[in-house]
Amino acid sequence: MRRFEYEDACIKCSICVTACPVYRVDQQFPGPKALGPDWYRRHQAGESKAMEHVSDCTFCQLCEEACPVDVPIAHLIAEHKQFANQSPRLKLRDYLLTHPQWLAMAPSLVKAPKQLGVPLGVSAKTQWPTPSPTKRNYRHQSTRRHYDGRTVGIYVDCFTRGFDSETLLAATAILQRLGFNTVNLPTASHCCGAAAYASGLIGEAERTAKVTHRALRRMTSQLEAIVTLNATCDDTLRVEWPRYFGLTLSVPVTPFVEFVLANANPSFFAELRSRPSQGVLYTHATCRSKAAKGEGTLFSLVQQASEQGPRILEISCCGAAGSYAFKSEHTEVARALGGRAARAIDEPGMILTDSGTCAIHLEELTGYRSVHPARWMQSQLSSTEVLQ
Repeated sequence: MRRFEYEDACIKCSICVTACPVYRVDQQFPGPKALGPDWYRRHQAGESKAMEHVSDCTFCQLCEEACPVDVPIAHLIAEHKQFANQSPRLKLRDYLLTHPQWLAMAPSLVKAPKQLGVPLGVSAKTQWPTPSPTKRNYRHQSTRRHYDGRTVGIYVDCFTRGFDSETLLAATAILQRLGFNTVNLPTASHCCGAAAYASGLIGEAERTAKVTHRALRRMTSQLEAIVTLNATCDDTLRVEWPRYFGLTLSVPVTPFVEFVLANANPSFFAELRSRPSQGVLYTHATCRSKAAKGEGTLFSLVQQASEQGPRILEISCCGAAGSYAFKSEHTEVARALGGRAARAIDEPGMILTDSGTCAIHLEELTGYRSVHPARWMQSQLSSTEVLQ
């Protein structure tokens, strides 16, 4: 196991347990303290057998955000997952699901009958995404090599690349409206490594990250910033790469929502407010976004952009958690977590969230349209119908 700062600082206060969304809905889940720092201490003393249910951790990192002494609890659990005793079929499934860049290159594979995935342990209940109809636009834009003026790179995560080109096009239009030239990063199908790390494939996560890091470094020397569309990828590039893999980038990495807040002038928000919203706007910051930035950044953006004002969707983790909800053994926990969102909505409206997998999971379980804030803003500005 690799070493971490404050790895053995746990004071057994159990605050992490109260913050854990899985612990609230799964009576068999031991909780982050038992699976992280408690197991780590026993492992240091010679224990190598994994605890049962260690793979049920979503890697949301809310336990780390809550810890008063900065123990890297979720990362200790990820190390713990490496010792889990899985069958060959589940190992194969996890290997495939933790390389989303492969699925992004051939997104039509999700159209295969669910029966083909059931033997591998893929959930037959969870809603799968629909391949993007406008992927060719990404390929065209990503061929740019010469940057003029204020240019930012848009980090195109695996989900956006294969399944949500509409969000990419909307974010591009908004950034250009704010006076920036844009280029898509990286040009080839790469992954930040977040999915592999969450499943305990630490070595694979590091190898994947290093390949992507090299690709980004070749393209970023003339950029002002890298703007991310997915909260998980954002936290991975900004925090996990330098802290756990020693990988740094020469330009700042900034979430799309935060970048717009910092660079939009009052007239931009005034124009957004002048357009009527369709129902109540609920904001759901993803787990990784909450752990890194808190709930307020997305809420603040929508608050400035909407005359009616948003409401925070009062849940912690929605249950999507990257590939978590697509694994059969996690289906019921994922649906229990997401089901809390339906109970938290008391008026019809739309959910704005900074993750594609969270959006499709919330939309399935609540019945309300869920989109990236870039798509909602662009629909307001262009008077198009985003609820269709």
